[in-house]
Amino acid sequence: MHLFDYIHDLGPEWILLIGACVALLFGIGRASGAGRVSGPIALITVLVALAVTLWVGVPAVGRDHPPGLLLTPFVYYVRLGGLVVGAFILLCNLHVPVAEERGEYFGLILFSLLGLLLTAAANDLIVLFFSIELVSVPTYVLIALSREDRRASEASLKYFFLGAIAAALMVYGFSFLYGVTGHMTLTSADGIVPAMSTKAAAMPGLPIYVVIGLLLAFAGFFFKIAAVPFHVYAPDVYEGAASPVTGLLGFLPKFAGFVAAARLLSVFGWDVGDAVLWLLWIVSLLTMTVGNTLALLQTNVKRILAYSSIAHSGYMLIGLLVGPALVATAGPMRDGVAAMLFYMVVYGTMNLGAFAVLAALSNKGEAVEELHDLEGLATRRPGLALALAICVFSLMGFPPTAGLLGKVYIFTSAFSVGAGHAFAKPLVVLAIIGVINSAIGAAYYLRIAAACYNRPPRIEPQRSGGVALRVGLGLCAAAMIVLFVFPTLLTGPAKTAANNLLPPAPAPAVAARE
Repeated sequence: MHLFDYIHDLGPEWILLIGACVALLFGIGRASGAGRVSGPIALITVLVALAVTLWVGVPAVGRDHPPGLLLTPFVYYVRLGGLVVGAFILLCNLHVPVAEERGEYFGLILFSLLGLLLTAAANDLIVLFFSIELVSVPTYVLIALSREDRRASEASLKYFFLGAIAAALMVYGFSFLYGVTGHMTLTSADGIVPAMSTKAAAMPGLPIYVVIGLLLAFAGFFFKIAAVPFHVYAPDVYEGAASPVTGLLGFLPKFAGFVAAARLLSVFGWDVGDAVLWLLWIVSLLTMTVGNTLALLQTNVKRILAYSSIAHSGYMLIGLLVGPALVATAGPMRDGVAAMLFYMVVYGTMNLGAFAVLAALSNKGEAVEELHDLEGLATRRPGLALALAICVFSLMGFPPTAGLLGKVYIFTSAFSVGAGHAFAKPLVVLAIIGVINSAIGAAYYLRIAAACYNRPPRIEPQRSGGVALRVGLGLCAAAMIVLFVFPTLLTGPAKTAANNLLPPAPAPAVAARE
């Protein structure tokens, strides 16, 4: 593979890397106002990377790839969804940092977005670890930079130390996988897959150390997606960070965690044994139930949305458990991974929109965060109230919003698994529990909408942020309606991505699935 091919195939990643470095350089420039251009540079960088993604198109399957990477339609979908939502994130964050920190702030956002794209392309355990940490490490700093508040510093420290523990568990799990197979490469002629096939021929079933490695690796992934029992940081961190950064936290680390989990499961063709599957089942059940139950007890909107984020991770774990359909024509209603990929992008957009509305309001210079701060918002700020209502109804799964389709795809993928699926009955039970939890979640989402429309105004909220913030939240709200009307904008690429996720020769137990 020639150097030009590397540059061509990794065009979006190179653009993000160069753009991040340029934003940092402008941030440290001594010229007056040099740091102010860092935000527009970051936004232009993401838009150019998105244009290059569309120009390069879906990577061809079977061609040579850069060392440590594997470019597939799965990577294309993550690029597409990540860059679109990344542009929304930058629009909502252009007003946040002080002038002296703008270069570092926007450079870190681009580095985190670069980590997400590399996580999808990673074909080596070392590359996968460094990629997913490239997503997380910048967010530790972004939380502290987002506001001059003691709560932000406290949230940053909590997130950092717990993140370090999760990273240690993840890399320890990777060491077990390497110790058993003697390989770091995920899919190749001399990687983990053929090594596991050789061992399976001699002794059916996964070796115990592989199971231990997978359990530890998933513990690290659970922190990224804020799943039980690694969810405890989310409410404090979401509350402590500025609202636009909180919207970022609900997408980039979570998306990277699910992408990494899907990549690792694909190595084994989803044939990972009952221990790992039951772990995912239990974590999914607890995550959605704990998230929804604790959200009912909150009065702070950011904490409500934090527990909502936990619950949505539980829903998406259902899709991860279902796995990809082996029938190429199967849509997201029968393909758990396609449903999860669709739902992840939709969730990131509607969650960002809800936090963007909070960022667009202030009360005597203080952030608007409590339910009573939103009372009568439809009277005072009808446009912001409408955008918040659309995003909240989408989170609830109410028509005509894309959130409804996301939940329908997730739950029906579990109901539609055939009898040949080794986990068919537990998945149906989990889907039923998910539907019940979704109904419970409607209670606290309706409280937010009711505060805006059904109560008299208590305060006179002032506008905060700028034009870019309002454009960003408007795009988030509009996207929920557009994707409800035209879901194929995402479901088509998501289905193609899921179809190409399984290794060429799946394990017999997986091949029996429908």
